[in-house]
Amino acid sequence: MNFASKIETGIVRIKRSMVSQMSSSQSKGPSHSFHRVDASPWPAFTSLAAFGTALGLVLFWHQKPAGFAIRVLSRMFRILCATFWWRDVFRESEIGYHNPQVQRGLELGVYWFILSEAMFFFGLIWAFCNARRMPTLAIGGVWPPTQIQPVTWYELPLVNSALLLASFFTANAAKSALDNGNRKSCANQLIVTILLGLLFLLCQYFEYGHATFNFSSTVFGCNFYLTTGFHGFHVLLGVFYRMVCLFRVNDRTLQNHLSLKLAVRYWHFVDVVWIGIFSLVYLWGGQPL
Repeated sequence: MNFASKIETGIVRIKRSMVSQMSSSQSKGPSHSFHRVDASPWPAFTSLAAFGTALGLVLFWHQKPAGFAIRVLSRMFRILCATFWWRDVFRESEIGYHNPQVQRGLELGVYWFILSEAMFFFGLIWAFCNARRMPTLAIGGVWPPTQIQPVTWYELPLVNSALLLASFFTANAAKSALDNGNRKSCANQLIVTILLGLLFLLCQYFEYGHATFNFSSTVFGCNFYLTTGFHGFHVLLGVFYRMVCLFRVNDRTLQNHLSLKLAVRYWHFVDVVWIGIFSLVYLWGGQPL
């Protein structure tokens, strides 16, 4: 047996040993209540994808030819990493590693994430309100700034409020249906919630298309599009989250549907943020000072 054959034989033995250990651990399940996961490449790969996205944006803003390609490829790679990362989390749950203590930890992590996003939106809304309360000489000392026609709050913004209000109830209905073991009703309510979210995004698209100002139209346009645009992005994330829950609804049980529960919590967060945006940006922020 030559040297190459010995190396190949050793690799085969190592693979067999790893498979045997994984099968043994999966068959036995967790022996403790702590969340000790196997080594995963996805955190490192996701960080690399995020760095590539930031690099692509910088190059794109400086009008470099490779900026757009790097940004698109990095985003596709990040979506791929998220998909496989979620797959591994689902597998951990199916094996039995997500016991009540682990589920509490996962739930707490999502709540901290929601809190951090709430602080982010608080900063955006505060910037808009500060500009409205104390208009500077750069915009003529008046509000709304000269040549700015704010979006009328009782048109598409009011329609979007009704859509999110309806989705609040359908999201809760989906959770309640799964609690009662009715997967078909849960799937139907999830589909309705997804459609309401997509209609919200479509209305926001038409709103942006008919607005008389753009992102560069003084502090009003900058803060308006940042605040409403990032909220729309969170709605899109919530729609994708529900699509995953819909795809997995037949695999959920009464004791194992934490993903749907957290999806509903996230959607409630999106609803609450919209209440603040509608009240302060559209209704109060669109009135003359």
